[in-house]
Amino acid sequence: MSTNAGSHTESRHELQRARSGSDTIAPAVRLLDAVLTEAILAEASDLHFEPDRSGLRIRMRVDGHLRDLASPPASLVPALLTRVRLLARADLAERRLPQDGRFTFAGPHGERVDVRAAFLPVARGEKIALRLLRHGSAAPALCDLGLAPRERRRLEAALARSNGLILVAGPTGSGKSTTLYAAIAALRSPSRSVVSVEDPVERDVEGVSQVPIDDVVGRSFGAVLRALLRQDPDVLMVGEIRDGESARIACRAALTGHLVLSSVHASDTREALLRLPEMGVADYLIDATLSLVIAQRLVRRLCIHCRVSAAWPGGADAGRLFARAGVALPASTVVTAGCSHCNGSGYRGRIGLFEMAAGEDDAPVPFGPGSLGAAGLAQVLAGQTTFEEVLAHCPQPGSGLGCDDREAQP
Repeated sequence: MSTNAGSHTESRHELQRARSGSDTIAPAVRLLDAVLTEAILAEASDLHFEPDRSGLRIRMRVDGHLRDLASPPASLVPALLTRVRLLARADLAERRLPQDGRFTFAGPHGERVDVRAAFLPVARGEKIALRLLRHGSAAPALCDLGLAPRERRRLEAALARSNGLILVAGPTGSGKSTTLYAAIAALRSPSRSVVSVEDPVERDVEGVSQVPIDDVVGRSFGAVLRALLRQDPDVLMVGEIRDGESARIACRAALTGHLVLSSVHASDTREALLRLPEMGVADYLIDATLSLVIAQRLVRRLCIHCRVSAAWPGGADAGRLFARAGVALPASTVVTAGCSHCNGSGYRGRIGLFEMAAGEDDAPVPFGPGSLGAAGLAQVLAGQTTFEEVLAHCPQPGSGLGCDDREAQP
């Protein structure tokens, strides 16, 4: 704890030195290093550089929510943005079109952090988004995902099969990649060939042959998938099913004796089951190959240092959703005031919520038993998160997200 606090203090001092321009090293270089260091120490997933009327707004995403950092002096903004472009090897002369790039940054504790940079022209200049990917972190274990015992047994049963398709569904930032990495880490063995195609490779998993996508040289998802099937794999992990071609190849691979794991952008299990036909995958392929769909969300965990019990505020909507999930409405809840440990937000860290289905008849409706909403309400009862967090992240009845609300009236 003391080391981390010291690193935070050092980062703030570097920011102050960079802004004052008193250091012998170029101030823009030191400023960018300090901002990246502060974001890494805060365990941020992204950094945003956004031009506004006063100069440049810098924000970092922590636990899924953006948090402001101190703005740099206007005199340093052009050099700071140019520094990012140089590191990412973006075209310095082209500022009219979106560009992508990447670079590697040495973290405060010597860890390697891959940074994906996206440049976008906006009204007041250029917006830059940096995604921070920590390469040193090991693949998590299945037991670390936060699955309920029944959910974990169901996933393990699907992973024990020699063939079939396992899909992980959710929006961006819902932890899909973490679940996939935990699954392929569990599947590694000397008797099994495990390969993956990813954009980009976010974690280096020992014992897995990982292929990064590079559209510039023609290494697309479809091209790599076709090549990997000639590599005699037992397990194939596809980072994301993006189009009809990759969806059809993944399903045919599952049909011909491979265990295939992938992710898809969908709100819940029902919507995920609709995505494959929309991509042109034949119904018979889906019926023959689909083993399990996992939909998931990440909600913020209440800070353990400042949370206290309070009377349940009541409300008809809460009563209706608890009844729909088959859960008794609590008499009390947990609230937080904010403290130094959670930077005043009342939350620190996140919790995974999951729902599973093997087909349309098995898919839960929003806030019905077994749904993401029901999983969230269970965490509310356990004092781990708030009702507001669950409402903000879980599909609700009548949302039109691939469900028929008439089926699940309480």
